[in-house]
Amino acid sequence: MAISEKIVLEKHDTENEQMYLKAIWLLEEDKVNPIHASEVAKLLKISLPSTVEMLKKLDSKGLLKYSGREGILLNKPKGRKIAETVVRNLRLAELLFRDVLKIDPNSDSVCRFEHVITDEMAGAIRKLLGNPQKCPHGKAIPVL
Repeated sequence: MAISEKIVLEKHDTENEQMYLKAIWLLEEDKVNPIHASEVAKLLKISLPSTVEMLKKLDSKGLLKYSGREGILLNKPKGRKIAETVVRNLRLAELLFRDVLKIDPNSDSVCRFEHVITDEMAGAIRKLLGNPQKCPHGKAIPVL
């Protein structure tokens, strides 16, 4: 990862924004097409008006493309990289919690932990776990 990309991730505003980008990635992965605000709201258990407001904000920041009718496209490089990183961190954290820490990989702690994992930490976790390819749920772990 280039230094400029690391700066984007470090300066990214909030975990909340990361959660939206991750949700869109997960919906894409589940072949939801087109992705609408209602699907994101349902996945995140957030009201539709709040979801629409955040999607507009993420669009204005150049992290995704949002249109109420056409849906959401995670086609902006910055937004896609952030989503991919958070998903990687989530899936590595799930394995770390389950296999090493012996904590339920579905606990809220995993979700909180995914936002603080640096690239260096992710590399170390991946190595510690024997370079896993899939999370406990059978989904691929992105390799950045």
